[in-house]
Amino acid sequence: MKKSAATRPTPALPKWLWLWFPPLLLLVILPIRIIDPAAYSTWIDGEIGLIELTTPVLALIGAVIGCRLLWRLKRDGFTSINAWIAILVLACIYFAGEELSWGQHIFRWQTPDFMENINDQKETNLHNVSSWFDQKPRLLLELWVLIGGIFVPLGELRRGSRLTPAEFRYWFWPTLDCLPVAGLAILVRLPERLKELFDVESMPLEIRYSEPQEYYFAMFLMLYLASLTARKRGGASGP
Repeated sequence: MKKSAATRPTPALPKWLWLWFPPLLLLVILPIRIIDPAAYSTWIDGEIGLIELTTPVLALIGAVIGCRLLWRLKRDGFTSINAWIAILVLACIYFAGEELSWGQHIFRWQTPDFMENINDQKETNLHNVSSWFDQKPRLLLELWVLIGGIFVPLGELRRGSRLTPAEFRYWFWPTLDCLPVAGLAILVRLPERLKELFDVESMPLEIRYSEPQEYYFAMFLMLYLASLTARKRGGASGP
């Protein structure tokens, strides 16, 4: 296989997308929460509010980007990179489907009896059935965002190391494209965790911090797949 030139872990996406787009949600929802809590509850935090709808949209965009990338890579045959991208596509589809209860939040159908009997919220989804479909996958994703989205890019940047496309870690680890959204995904849950850690009764600005975090998880997956596509478009070939 022809060796590719070494590449520094620099952003491959346009700055407006990886740097300016991630904080936009907080710049919109926090002033609304402060000025008009009732409007926030109805239009931002409801089941068909801004956060609940944009989260699955981002995840589905990520799935589409991943499918397009797999199509571009199909001529390479089965590789570890292709398998990894396929897993991410399935994760995005599962993420989006579960957020919408597979369409129930939009089309308002009645939960089937067998699902209603085992689902904590009486909804058509799996994440309210067992922690194996919710907390445990979420913890794994959060660890990957923390380690791969923050520690690894900062470490590569500090060391000034170079990665080659022939290395699996060039494709597996996120680059600086994902650093802002990864930071927001971790920090947005910090007030809730500080509240629990220090047993504080209430915070100055109370919101359901888990919902914006899910939004940023979905954006992280989307931007990660978009950055892989940009790197492939630049002519890089995987191992």
